[in-house]
Amino acid sequence: MGDLDTALEQWFGFEQFRPGQKEAASAALAGRDVLVVMPTGAGKSLCYQLPALMRPDLTVVVSPLVSLMADQVHALERVAPGRAALVNAQQDLSANREALARARAGEVKLLYVAPERFSSPGFLEGLREAPLGLFVVDEAHCVSQWGHDFRPDYFRLADAARWLGAQAIVASTATATPEVAKDIAVRLRLRDPVRVATGFDRPNLSFAVVRCGSRADKHRRLVAALSDPAARPAIVYAGTRANCVRTADALRDELGCDAVAYHAGLERGARAAVQRRFMDGEAEIVVATNAFGMGIDKADVRTVVHESVPASLEAYYQEAGRAGRDGLPARALLLAEGRDKGLHVFFIQRAEVPPELIERVAERLGFSAMDGRYDVPLSELAADSDEQDRVRAVVGHLVSGGVVQPAPAPMDRLRGRLLKPLDRAARAAARTSAGEGARVRWRQYRSIWAFVEGGGCRREAVLRHFGDTAPPAPAGPCCDACDASLAPAPAAAVVHGLDDAIVEVVRAARPGVGRTRVVEILRGGRSKALLRNSWDGLPGYGAFDHLTSNEVLTRVDELLAEGTLRSTGGAYPMLRAA
Repeated sequence: MGDLDTALEQWFGFEQFRPGQKEAASAALAGRDVLVVMPTGAGKSLCYQLPALMRPDLTVVVSPLVSLMADQVHALERVAPGRAALVNAQQDLSANREALARARAGEVKLLYVAPERFSSPGFLEGLREAPLGLFVVDEAHCVSQWGHDFRPDYFRLADAARWLGAQAIVASTATATPEVAKDIAVRLRLRDPVRVATGFDRPNLSFAVVRCGSRADKHRRLVAALSDPAARPAIVYAGTRANCVRTADALRDELGCDAVAYHAGLERGARAAVQRRFMDGEAEIVVATNAFGMGIDKADVRTVVHESVPASLEAYYQEAGRAGRDGLPARALLLAEGRDKGLHVFFIQRAEVPPELIERVAERLGFSAMDGRYDVPLSELAADSDEQDRVRAVVGHLVSGGVVQPAPAPMDRLRGRLLKPLDRAARAAARTSAGEGARVRWRQYRSIWAFVEGGGCRREAVLRHFGDTAPPAPAGPCCDACDASLAPAPAAAVVHGLDDAIVEVVRAARPGVGRTRVVEILRGGRSKALLRNSWDGLPGYGAFDHLTSNEVLTRVDELLAEGTLRSTGGAYPMLRAA
Protein backbone atom coordinates (compact mmCIF):
# COMPACT_ATOMS: atom_id res chain seq x y z
CA MET A 1 0.00 0.00 0.00
CA GLY A 2 3.02 2.29 0.22
CA ASP A 3 4.95 4.27 2.79
CA LEU A 4 2.97 6.68 5.00
CA ASP A 5 5.63 9.39 5.13
CA THR A 6 6.03 9.40 1.36
CA ALA A 7 2.26 9.42 0.85
CA LEU A 8 1.86 12.29 3.33
CA GLU A 9 4.14 14.52 1.27
CA GLN A 10 2.75 13.25 -2.04
CA TRP A 11 -0.91 13.88 -1.23
CA PHE A 12 -0.87 16.70 1.34
CA GLY A 13 2.55 18.30 0.92
CA PHE A 14 3.54 17.88 4.59
CA GLU A 15 7.02 16.77 5.56
CA GLN A 16 6.03 15.29 8.90
CA PHE A 17 3.00 14.13 10.87
CA ARG A 18 1.47 15.93 13.83
CA PRO A 19 1.35 14.02 17.14
CA GLY A 20 -0.88 10.93 16.94
CA GLN A 21 -1.60 11.17 13.21
CA LYS A 22 0.86 8.54 12.03
CA GLU A 23 -0.21 6.03 14.70
CA ALA A 24 -3.90 6.41 13.75
CA ALA A 25 -3.27 6.39 10.00
CA SER A 26 -1.04 3.32 10.26
CA ALA A 27 -3.69 1.40 12.21
CA ALA A 28 -6.41 2.33 9.70
CA LEU A 29 -4.17 1.39 6.79
CA ALA A 30 -3.66 -2.03 8.40
CA GLY A 31 -7.43 -2.53 8.83
CA ARG A 32 -7.58 -2.04 12.61
CA ASP A 33 -10.48 -0.37 14.41
CA VAL A 34 -9.36 3.04 15.67
CA LEU A 35 -10.68 5.54 18.21
CA VAL A 36 -9.15 8.99 17.63
CA VAL A 37 -9.61 11.71 20.26
CA MET A 38 -7.79 14.91 19.30
CA PRO A 39 -8.56 18.57 20.03
CA THR A 40 -10.09 20.79 17.37
CA GLY A 41 -7.44 21.82 14.87
CA ALA A 42 -5.09 18.92 15.61
CA GLY A 43 -5.61 17.23 12.21
CA LYS A 44 -8.09 14.41 12.90
CA SER A 45 -9.32 14.29 9.30
CA LEU A 46 -5.91 13.35 7.94
CA CYS A 47 -5.91 10.26 10.18
CA TYR A 48 -8.47 8.62 7.89
CA GLN A 49 -8.12 10.62 4.67
CA LEU A 50 -4.50 9.57 4.08
CA PRO A 51 -5.04 5.80 4.55
CA ALA A 52 -8.25 6.06 2.49
CA LEU A 53 -6.29 7.49 -0.45
CA MET A 54 -3.67 4.75 -0.07
CA ARG A 55 -6.04 1.79 0.27
CA PRO A 56 -7.39 -0.11 -2.79
CA ASP A 57 -10.98 -0.08 -1.50
CA LEU A 58 -13.66 2.48 -0.57
CA THR A 59 -13.81 4.52 2.65
CA VAL A 60 -17.25 5.71 3.79
CA VAL A 61 -17.24 8.78 6.04
CA VAL A 62 -20.37 9.42 8.13
CA SER A 63 -20.62 13.14 8.86
CA PRO A 64 -23.38 14.97 10.76
CA LEU A 65 -23.65 18.20 8.74
CA VAL A 66 -24.05 18.82 5.03
CA SER A 67 -21.78 21.89 5.24
CA LEU A 68 -19.09 19.82 6.95
CA MET A 69 -19.24 17.17 4.22
CA ALA A 70 -19.10 19.79 1.46
CA ASP A 71 -16.08 21.49 3.04
CA GLN A 72 -14.22 18.19 3.39
CA VAL A 73 -14.92 17.15 -0.20
CA HIS A 74 -13.93 20.59 -1.47
CA ALA A 75 -10.64 20.43 0.45
CA LEU A 76 -9.90 16.92 -0.86
CA GLU A 77 -10.60 18.05 -4.42
CA ARG A 78 -7.52 20.26 -4.20
CA VAL A 79 -5.18 17.41 -3.22
CA ALA A 80 -6.90 14.42 -4.84
CA PRO A 81 -9.18 15.56 -7.69
CA GLY A 82 -12.11 13.24 -8.33
CA ARG A 83 -11.34 10.93 -5.40
CA ALA A 84 -14.09 12.18 -3.02
CA ALA A 85 -17.87 12.49 -3.38
CA LEU A 86 -20.89 12.95 -1.17
CA VAL A 87 -24.47 11.74 -0.85
CA ASN A 88 -26.97 13.98 0.92
CA ALA A 89 -30.52 15.32 0.78
CA GLN A 90 -29.47 18.68 -0.68
CA GLN A 91 -28.32 17.03 -3.91
CA ASP A 92 -30.85 15.85 -6.45
CA LEU A 93 -31.48 12.14 -6.92
CA SER A 94 -29.37 11.85 -10.07
CA ALA A 95 -26.31 13.41 -8.39
CA ASN A 96 -26.59 10.99 -5.46
CA ARG A 97 -26.99 8.03 -7.82
CA GLU A 98 -23.93 9.12 -9.79
CA ALA A 99 -21.84 9.44 -6.61
CA LEU A 100 -22.87 5.96 -5.49
CA ALA A 101 -22.16 4.50 -8.94
CA ARG A 102 -18.68 6.03 -8.97
CA ALA A 103 -18.05 4.56 -5.52
CA ARG A 104 -19.10 1.08 -6.71
CA ALA A 105 -16.86 1.43 -9.77
CA GLY A 106 -13.82 2.25 -7.64
CA GLU A 107 -13.44 5.78 -9.00
CA VAL A 108 -14.12 7.36 -5.58
CA LYS A 109 -11.91 6.66 -2.56
CA LEU A 110 -13.92 8.60 0.04
CA LEU A 111 -17.72 8.77 0.05
CA TYR A 112 -19.22 11.22 2.57
CA VAL A 113 -22.68 10.27 3.79
CA ALA A 114 -25.19 11.66 6.32
CA PRO A 115 -26.12 9.22 9.14
CA GLU A 116 -29.82 9.10 8.26
CA ARG A 117 -28.99 7.52 4.88
CA PHE A 118 -28.31 4.21 6.61
CA SER A 119 -31.99 3.82 7.40
CA SER A 120 -32.71 3.51 3.65
CA PRO A 121 -32.68 -0.13 2.48
CA GLY A 122 -32.15 0.99 -1.13
CA PHE A 123 -29.06 2.97 -0.24
CA LEU A 124 -27.64 0.12 1.83
CA GLU A 125 -28.20 -2.38 -0.97
CA GLY A 126 -26.49 -0.07 -3.45
CA LEU A 127 -23.53 0.57 -1.18
CA ARG A 128 -23.10 -3.13 -0.40
CA GLU A 129 -21.91 -3.67 -3.97
CA ALA A 130 -18.89 -1.43 -3.30
CA PRO A 131 -15.64 -2.90 -1.93
CA LEU A 132 -15.80 -1.27 1.53
CA GLY A 133 -12.63 -0.97 3.58
CA LEU A 134 -12.91 1.77 6.22
CA PHE A 135 -16.15 2.96 7.83
CA VAL A 136 -15.41 6.33 9.46
CA VAL A 137 -17.71 7.89 12.05
CA ASP A 138 -16.79 11.57 12.26
CA GLU A 139 -17.95 13.63 15.27
CA ALA A 140 -18.28 10.26 16.98
CA HIS A 141 -19.46 11.76 20.27
CA CYS A 142 -22.86 11.91 18.54
CA VAL A 143 -22.99 8.12 18.95
CA SER A 144 -23.10 8.43 22.72
CA GLN A 145 -26.09 9.24 24.88
CA TRP A 146 -23.47 10.83 27.14
CA GLY A 147 -22.26 13.08 24.33
CA HIS A 148 -23.17 16.76 24.02
CA ASP A 149 -24.86 16.34 20.63
CA PHE A 150 -26.75 13.03 20.89
CA ARG A 151 -28.15 11.88 17.51
CA PRO A 152 -30.35 8.75 17.41
CA ASP A 153 -29.45 8.23 13.72
CA TYR A 154 -25.97 7.25 14.88
CA PHE A 155 -27.35 4.24 16.80
CA ARG A 156 -27.62 2.17 13.60
CA LEU A 157 -24.09 2.76 12.38
CA ALA A 158 -22.40 -0.25 14.01
CA ASP A 159 -24.94 -2.62 12.46
CA ALA A 160 -24.67 -0.86 9.09
CA ALA A 161 -20.85 -1.03 9.06
CA ARG A 162 -20.76 -4.75 9.81
CA TRP A 163 -23.62 -5.57 7.39
CA LEU A 164 -21.80 -3.71 4.62
CA GLY A 165 -18.69 -5.76 5.29
CA ALA A 166 -16.42 -2.91 6.41
CA GLN A 167 -12.95 -4.12 7.28
CA ALA A 168 -12.50 -1.57 10.07
CA ILE A 169 -14.33 1.25 11.88
CA VAL A 170 -12.57 4.54 12.59
CA ALA A 171 -14.24 6.77 15.21
CA SER A 172 -13.07 10.39 15.42
CA THR A 173 -13.99 13.17 17.86
CA ALA A 174 -12.57 16.27 19.51
CA THR A 175 -14.81 16.43 22.57
CA ALA A 176 -15.00 13.06 24.29
CA THR A 177 -14.68 12.80 28.04
CA PRO A 178 -13.42 9.39 29.28
CA GLU A 179 -17.06 8.32 29.83
CA VAL A 180 -18.05 9.32 26.31
CA ALA A 181 -14.99 7.66 24.74
CA LYS A 182 -15.82 4.42 26.51
CA ASP A 183 -19.46 4.66 25.38
CA ILE A 184 -18.40 5.30 21.77
CA ALA A 185 -16.30 2.13 21.74
CA VAL A 186 -19.19 0.11 23.17
CA ARG A 187 -21.93 1.50 20.90
CA LEU A 188 -19.84 1.12 17.72
CA ARG A 189 -18.69 -2.31 18.93
CA LEU A 190 -15.06 -1.49 18.16
CA ARG A 191 -12.88 -4.61 18.10
CA ASP A 192 -9.67 -4.21 20.12
CA PRO A 193 -9.36 -0.63 18.84
CA VAL A 194 -6.13 1.31 18.60
CA ARG A 195 -6.79 4.30 20.86
CA VAL A 196 -5.08 7.53 19.89
CA ALA A 197 -5.51 10.45 22.30
CA THR A 198 -3.08 13.32 22.00
CA GLY A 199 -4.33 15.32 24.98
CA PHE A 200 -6.64 18.30 24.99
CA ASP A 201 -4.22 21.13 25.67
CA ARG A 202 -3.93 23.96 23.14
CA PRO A 203 -0.93 25.88 24.53
CA ASN A 204 -1.36 28.83 22.17
CA LEU A 205 -4.91 29.53 23.41
CA SER A 206 -5.67 31.77 26.39
CA PHE A 207 -9.00 31.17 28.13
CA ALA A 208 -10.85 33.90 29.99
CA VAL A 209 -14.25 34.06 31.67
CA VAL A 210 -15.63 37.48 32.55
CA ARG A 211 -18.74 37.93 34.70
CA CYS A 212 -20.86 40.78 33.33
CA GLY A 213 -23.45 42.74 35.27
CA SER A 214 -25.82 43.49 32.40
CA ARG A 215 -26.30 43.30 28.67
CA ALA A 216 -24.81 46.75 28.29
CA ASP A 217 -21.76 45.74 30.33
CA LYS A 218 -21.39 42.60 28.21
CA HIS A 219 -21.53 44.58 24.97
CA ARG A 220 -18.94 47.09 26.19
CA ARG A 221 -16.57 44.26 27.04
CA LEU A 222 -17.18 42.62 23.66
CA VAL A 223 -16.33 45.86 21.85
CA ALA A 224 -13.24 46.34 24.04
CA ALA A 225 -12.06 42.79 23.32
CA LEU A 226 -12.33 43.21 19.53
CA SER A 227 -11.29 46.88 19.20
CA ASP A 228 -7.65 46.00 18.59
CA PRO A 229 -7.22 44.88 14.94
CA ALA A 230 -4.78 42.22 16.23
CA ALA A 231 -7.77 40.52 17.90
CA ARG A 232 -9.29 39.84 14.49
CA PRO A 233 -10.36 37.76 12.52
CA ALA A 234 -12.87 36.79 15.19
CA ILE A 235 -15.89 34.56 15.67
CA VAL A 236 -18.58 35.75 18.08
CA TYR A 237 -21.13 33.15 19.19
CA ALA A 238 -24.26 35.14 19.97
CA GLY A 239 -26.72 32.39 20.92
CA THR A 240 -29.85 33.47 19.02
CA ARG A 241 -30.58 34.56 15.47
CA ALA A 242 -31.84 37.96 16.59
CA ASN A 243 -28.69 38.57 18.65
CA CYS A 244 -26.51 37.64 15.66
CA VAL A 245 -28.00 40.36 13.50
CA ARG A 246 -28.15 42.94 16.32
CA THR A 247 -24.56 42.34 17.44
CA ALA A 248 -23.12 42.26 13.91
CA ASP A 249 -24.79 45.60 13.12
CA ALA A 250 -23.49 47.16 16.35
CA LEU A 251 -19.91 45.91 15.85
CA ARG A 252 -19.88 47.14 12.28
CA ASP A 253 -20.93 50.63 13.44
CA GLU A 254 -18.71 50.83 16.54
CA LEU A 255 -15.52 49.20 15.22
CA GLY A 256 -15.69 50.39 11.63
CA CYS A 257 -14.89 46.93 10.24
CA ASP A 258 -16.96 44.42 8.32
CA ALA A 259 -18.97 42.19 10.67
CA VAL A 260 -21.47 39.72 9.24
CA ALA A 261 -24.23 37.59 10.75
CA TYR A 262 -24.57 33.82 10.19
CA HIS A 263 -27.46 31.65 11.36
CA ALA A 264 -29.62 28.76 10.19
CA GLY A 265 -32.49 31.12 9.29
CA LEU A 266 -30.55 32.55 6.36
CA GLU A 267 -31.18 31.16 2.89
CA ARG A 268 -28.55 28.60 1.88
CA GLY A 269 -26.91 30.87 -0.68
CA ALA A 270 -26.73 33.74 1.81
CA ARG A 271 -25.07 31.49 4.40
CA ALA A 272 -22.52 30.34 1.83
CA ALA A 273 -21.79 33.96 0.87
CA VAL A 274 -21.24 34.96 4.51
CA GLN A 275 -18.94 31.99 5.09
CA ARG A 276 -16.98 32.75 1.92
CA ARG A 277 -16.48 36.42 2.89
CA PHE A 278 -15.15 35.41 6.29
CA MET A 279 -12.90 32.65 4.95
CA ASP A 280 -11.47 34.99 2.27
CA GLY A 281 -10.77 37.75 4.80
CA GLU A 282 -13.31 40.24 3.43
CA ALA A 283 -15.22 40.18 6.72
CA GLU A 284 -13.10 40.39 9.87
CA ILE A 285 -15.86 39.28 12.28
CA VAL A 286 -18.62 36.72 11.92
CA VAL A 287 -21.38 36.77 14.56
CA ALA A 288 -23.05 33.39 14.55
CA THR A 289 -25.19 30.81 16.27
CA ASN A 290 -23.63 27.40 16.86
CA ALA A 291 -24.76 26.50 13.31
CA PHE A 292 -21.43 28.05 12.24
CA GLY A 293 -18.08 26.40 12.64
CA MET A 294 -18.12 22.63 12.10
CA GLY A 295 -15.65 21.94 9.32
CA ILE A 296 -14.54 25.58 9.16
CA ASP A 297 -10.78 25.47 8.79
CA LYS A 298 -9.70 29.12 8.95
CA ALA A 299 -6.27 28.96 10.50
CA ASP A 300 -5.82 32.61 11.49
CA VAL A 301 -8.84 33.20 13.77
CA ARG A 302 -7.37 35.21 16.65
CA THR A 303 -10.39 35.44 18.96
CA VAL A 304 -13.50 33.40 19.69
CA VAL A 305 -16.01 35.15 21.94
CA HIS A 306 -19.06 33.54 23.51
CA GLU A 307 -21.64 36.23 24.24
CA SER A 308 -23.54 33.81 26.46
CA VAL A 309 -22.66 30.63 28.32
CA PRO A 310 -22.96 27.52 26.08
CA ALA A 311 -25.00 24.52 27.16
CA SER A 312 -21.96 22.33 27.87
CA LEU A 313 -18.23 22.50 28.42
CA GLU A 314 -17.76 20.13 25.47
CA ALA A 315 -19.59 22.51 23.11
CA TYR A 316 -17.66 25.47 24.50
CA TYR A 317 -14.27 23.85 24.02
CA GLN A 318 -15.06 22.69 20.50
CA GLU A 319 -16.17 26.19 19.47
CA ALA A 320 -13.35 27.96 21.34
CA GLY A 321 -10.87 25.64 19.62
CA ARG A 322 -11.59 27.30 16.27
CA ALA A 323 -9.17 30.03 17.32
CA GLY A 324 -5.44 29.79 16.69
CA ARG A 325 -5.30 26.78 14.39
CA ASP A 326 -2.13 28.27 12.89
CA GLY A 327 -0.37 27.74 16.23
CA LEU A 328 0.02 31.46 16.92
CA PRO A 329 -1.34 33.10 20.11
CA ALA A 330 -5.13 33.38 20.20
CA ARG A 331 -7.76 33.69 22.90
CA ALA A 332 -11.16 32.38 23.87
CA LEU A 333 -13.34 34.80 25.82
CA LEU A 334 -16.55 33.76 27.58
CA LEU A 335 -18.84 36.60 28.68
CA ALA A 336 -21.13 35.26 31.41
CA GLU A 337 -24.22 36.94 32.79
CA GLY A 338 -26.43 35.83 35.63
CA ARG A 339 -29.44 35.51 33.33
CA ASP A 340 -27.61 32.80 31.35
CA LYS A 341 -28.08 30.37 34.23
CA GLY A 342 -31.82 30.94 34.31
CA LEU A 343 -32.03 30.48 30.54
CA HIS A 344 -30.16 27.18 30.79
CA VAL A 345 -32.64 25.90 33.36
CA PHE A 346 -35.54 27.07 31.19
CA PHE A 347 -34.25 25.26 28.07
CA ILE A 348 -33.45 22.07 30.00
CA GLN A 349 -36.94 21.96 31.46
CA ARG A 350 -38.50 22.77 28.08
CA ALA A 351 -36.60 19.85 26.49
CA GLU A 352 -37.94 17.31 28.99
CA VAL A 353 -40.09 14.60 27.41
CA PRO A 354 -43.26 13.78 29.37
CA PRO A 355 -44.43 10.12 29.29
CA GLU A 356 -47.72 11.13 27.68
CA LEU A 357 -45.86 12.57 24.67
CA ILE A 358 -44.13 9.22 24.12
CA GLU A 359 -47.54 7.53 24.16
CA ARG A 360 -49.08 10.09 21.81
CA VAL A 361 -46.29 9.95 19.21
CA ALA A 362 -46.16 6.14 19.23
CA GLU A 363 -49.94 5.94 18.84
CA ARG A 364 -49.98 8.45 15.95
CA LEU A 365 -47.17 6.73 14.06
CA GLY A 366 -48.81 3.35 14.54
CA PHE A 367 -52.21 4.66 13.44
CA SER A 368 -50.76 6.16 10.23
CA ALA A 369 -48.61 3.15 9.27
CA MET A 370 -49.46 1.53 5.95
CA ASP A 371 -47.78 -1.82 5.26
CA GLY A 372 -45.61 -1.16 8.29
CA ARG A 373 -44.39 2.26 7.07
CA TYR A 374 -45.36 5.70 8.33
CA ASP A 375 -45.13 9.15 6.72
CA VAL A 376 -46.51 11.87 9.00
CA PRO A 377 -46.32 15.70 8.80
CA LEU A 378 -44.67 17.06 11.95
CA SER A 379 -47.41 19.69 12.14
CA GLU A 380 -49.91 16.95 13.03
CA LEU A 381 -47.92 16.14 16.16
CA ALA A 382 -46.56 19.55 17.17
CA ALA A 383 -47.83 23.08 16.79
CA ASP A 384 -44.53 24.97 17.03
CA SER A 385 -40.79 24.44 16.55
CA ASP A 386 -40.14 23.78 20.26
CA GLU A 387 -42.70 21.01 20.36
CA GLN A 388 -41.35 19.62 17.09
CA ASP A 389 -37.90 19.31 18.66
CA ARG A 390 -39.44 17.28 21.50
CA VAL A 391 -41.28 15.06 19.00
CA ARG A 392 -38.02 14.36 17.14
CA ALA A 393 -36.44 13.47 20.48
CA VAL A 394 -39.32 11.07 21.20
CA VAL A 395 -38.65 9.30 17.89
CA GLY A 396 -35.08 8.78 19.08
CA HIS A 397 -36.33 7.29 22.34
CA LEU A 398 -38.72 5.02 20.39
CA VAL A 399 -35.67 3.83 18.43
CA SER A 400 -34.10 2.88 21.78
CA GLY A 401 -37.25 0.93 22.56
CA GLY A 402 -37.11 -0.92 19.24
CA VAL A 403 -40.47 0.52 18.17
CA VAL A 404 -39.51 2.39 14.98
CA GLN A 405 -36.75 2.65 12.41
CA PRO A 406 -36.63 6.20 10.99
CA ALA A 407 -35.98 6.86 7.31
CA PRO A 408 -34.58 9.98 5.58
CA ALA A 409 -37.22 12.70 5.35
CA PRO A 410 -37.62 16.48 4.95
CA MET A 411 -37.41 18.49 8.18
CA ASP A 412 -41.20 18.89 8.28
CA ARG A 413 -42.04 15.15 8.13
CA LEU A 414 -41.42 11.90 9.97
CA ARG A 415 -40.86 8.78 7.88
CA GLY A 416 -39.83 5.28 8.76
CA ARG A 417 -40.84 1.74 9.53
CA LEU A 418 -42.92 0.53 12.47
CA LEU A 419 -41.18 -2.47 14.03
CA LYS A 420 -43.53 -3.29 16.89
CA PRO A 421 -46.18 -1.71 19.14
CA LEU A 422 -45.27 0.25 22.26
CA ASP A 423 -45.49 -2.68 24.66
CA ARG A 424 -44.42 -2.66 28.31
CA ALA A 425 -40.75 -3.38 27.59
CA ALA A 426 -40.54 -0.80 24.80
CA ARG A 427 -42.30 1.81 26.94
CA ALA A 428 -39.81 1.24 29.76
CA ALA A 429 -36.84 1.48 27.38
CA ALA A 430 -38.14 4.71 25.81
CA ARG A 431 -38.75 6.30 29.22
CA THR A 432 -35.31 5.22 30.42
CA SER A 433 -33.75 6.79 27.32
CA ALA A 434 -35.67 10.04 27.91
CA GLY A 435 -34.64 10.11 31.56
CA GLU A 436 -30.99 9.57 30.69
CA GLY A 437 -31.17 12.44 28.20
CA ALA A 438 -32.43 14.75 30.94
CA ARG A 439 -29.70 13.61 33.34
CA VAL A 440 -27.06 14.30 30.68
CA ARG A 441 -28.33 17.86 30.21
CA TRP A 442 -28.27 18.56 33.96
CA ARG A 443 -24.79 17.04 34.21
CA GLN A 444 -23.59 19.32 31.42
CA TYR A 445 -25.24 22.30 33.14
CA ARG A 446 -23.36 21.62 36.37
CA SER A 447 -20.03 21.20 34.54
CA ILE A 448 -20.21 24.40 32.50
CA TRP A 449 -21.25 26.50 35.48
CA ALA A 450 -18.54 25.00 37.67
CA PHE A 451 -16.13 26.18 34.97
CA VAL A 452 -17.70 29.65 34.78
CA GLU A 453 -17.86 30.17 38.54
CA GLY A 454 -14.55 28.51 39.36
CA GLY A 455 -11.61 30.65 40.40
CA GLY A 456 -8.68 28.48 39.35
CA CYS A 457 -6.74 27.98 36.15
CA ARG A 458 -9.19 27.82 33.25
CA ARG A 459 -6.91 25.62 31.16
CA GLU A 460 -6.50 23.11 33.96
CA ALA A 461 -10.28 22.97 34.50
CA VAL A 462 -10.80 22.10 30.80
CA LEU A 463 -8.09 19.44 30.80
CA ARG A 464 -9.38 17.73 33.94
CA HIS A 465 -12.95 17.69 32.58
CA PHE A 466 -11.73 15.68 29.60
CA GLY A 467 -9.64 13.36 31.76
CA ASP A 468 -6.31 14.87 30.65
CA THR A 469 -3.97 14.71 33.65
CA ALA A 470 -1.01 16.45 31.97
CA PRO A 471 0.13 19.72 33.57
CA PRO A 472 -1.22 22.69 31.59
CA ALA A 473 1.27 24.52 29.42
CA PRO A 474 1.71 28.26 29.95
CA ALA A 475 -0.35 30.35 27.56
CA GLY A 476 1.00 33.63 26.31
CA PRO A 477 2.12 36.38 28.66
CA CYS A 478 -0.12 35.61 31.63
CA CYS A 479 -1.77 32.89 33.68
CA ASP A 480 -5.22 31.76 32.61
CA ALA A 481 -6.58 32.62 36.06
CA CYS A 482 -6.00 36.32 35.29
CA ASP A 483 -9.38 36.76 33.62
CA ALA A 484 -9.39 40.51 34.09
CA SER A 485 -6.07 41.02 32.33
CA LEU A 486 -7.16 38.86 29.40
CA ALA A 487 -10.39 40.81 28.94
CA PRO A 488 -9.85 44.35 30.25
CA ALA A 489 -12.80 46.70 30.50
CA PRO A 490 -12.81 50.44 31.09
CA ALA A 491 -13.01 51.23 34.80
CA ALA A 492 -16.25 53.15 34.29
CA ALA A 493 -17.89 50.08 32.80
CA VAL A 494 -17.65 48.27 36.15
CA VAL A 495 -19.65 50.97 37.93
CA HIS A 496 -22.15 51.37 35.12
CA GLY A 497 -22.50 47.61 34.88
CA LEU A 498 -23.48 47.42 38.55
CA ASP A 499 -25.93 50.31 38.15
CA ASP A 500 -27.58 48.65 35.16
CA ALA A 501 -27.78 45.33 37.00
CA ILE A 502 -29.42 46.89 40.08
CA VAL A 503 -32.04 48.65 37.97
CA GLU A 504 -32.72 45.53 35.87
CA VAL A 505 -33.26 43.41 39.00
CA VAL A 506 -35.63 45.98 40.46
CA ARG A 507 -37.63 46.08 37.23
CA ALA A 508 -37.70 42.34 36.61
CA ALA A 509 -38.24 40.85 40.09
CA ARG A 510 -41.74 39.51 40.77
CA PRO A 511 -42.88 40.03 43.46
CA GLY A 512 -40.99 43.24 44.14
CA VAL A 513 -37.76 43.34 46.14
CA GLY A 514 -36.20 45.59 48.73
CA ARG A 515 -32.66 46.88 49.23
CA THR A 516 -31.13 43.82 50.88
CA ARG A 517 -32.83 41.38 48.54
CA VAL A 518 -31.29 43.17 45.53
CA VAL A 519 -27.89 42.72 47.17
CA GLU A 520 -28.55 39.02 47.75
CA ILE A 521 -29.58 38.47 44.12
CA LEU A 522 -26.59 40.28 42.64
CA ARG A 523 -24.18 38.40 44.94
CA GLY A 524 -25.66 34.99 44.06
CA GLY A 525 -27.45 34.16 47.30
CA ARG A 526 -29.27 30.83 47.79
CA SER A 527 -31.96 31.63 50.37
CA LYS A 528 -35.27 29.76 50.27
CA ALA A 529 -37.17 32.92 49.33
CA LEU A 530 -34.77 33.64 46.47
CA LEU A 531 -35.06 30.16 45.03
CA ARG A 532 -38.82 29.91 45.60
CA ASN A 533 -39.37 33.06 43.52
CA SER A 534 -36.85 31.95 40.83
CA TRP A 535 -34.82 35.12 41.33
CA ASP A 536 -31.70 33.10 40.50
CA GLY A 537 -32.82 33.43 36.86
CA LEU A 538 -32.91 37.22 36.96
CA PRO A 539 -30.49 39.39 34.98
CA GLY A 540 -27.33 40.00 36.96
CA TYR A 541 -27.86 37.10 39.37
CA GLY A 542 -24.50 36.27 40.95
CA ALA A 543 -22.61 38.62 38.62
CA PHE A 544 -21.23 40.70 41.50
CA ASP A 545 -20.24 37.98 43.95
CA HIS A 546 -16.74 39.50 43.91
CA LEU A 547 -18.10 42.56 45.74
CA THR A 548 -19.01 42.67 49.43
CA SER A 549 -22.63 43.05 50.50
CA ASN A 550 -21.83 46.51 51.87
CA GLU A 551 -20.32 47.63 48.54
CA VAL A 552 -23.45 46.64 46.60
CA LEU A 553 -25.80 48.05 49.25
CA THR A 554 -23.92 51.35 49.23
CA ARG A 555 -24.47 51.66 45.49
CA VAL A 556 -28.19 50.82 45.88
CA ASP A 557 -28.52 53.64 48.44
CA GLU A 558 -26.62 56.02 46.17
CA LEU A 559 -29.08 55.28 43.35
CA LEU A 560 -31.93 55.99 45.76
CA ALA A 561 -30.34 59.31 46.70
CA GLU A 562 -29.82 60.19 43.01
CA GLY A 563 -33.46 59.45 42.19
CA THR A 564 -32.66 56.54 39.84
CA LEU A 565 -34.54 54.31 42.30
CA ARG A 566 -37.36 55.11 44.70
CA SER A 567 -38.81 53.31 47.72
CA THR A 568 -42.49 52.52 48.27
CA GLY A 569 -42.09 53.16 52.01
CA GLY A 570 -44.18 51.41 54.64
CA ALA A 571 -43.36 48.47 56.90
CA TYR A 572 -41.94 46.41 53.99
CA PRO A 573 -40.54 48.94 51.49
CA MET A 574 -40.05 47.76 47.92
CA LEU A 575 -37.83 49.40 45.32
CA ARG A 576 -39.08 50.83 42.05
CA ALA A 577 -37.15 52.17 39.07
CA ALA A 578 -37.82 55.86 38.46
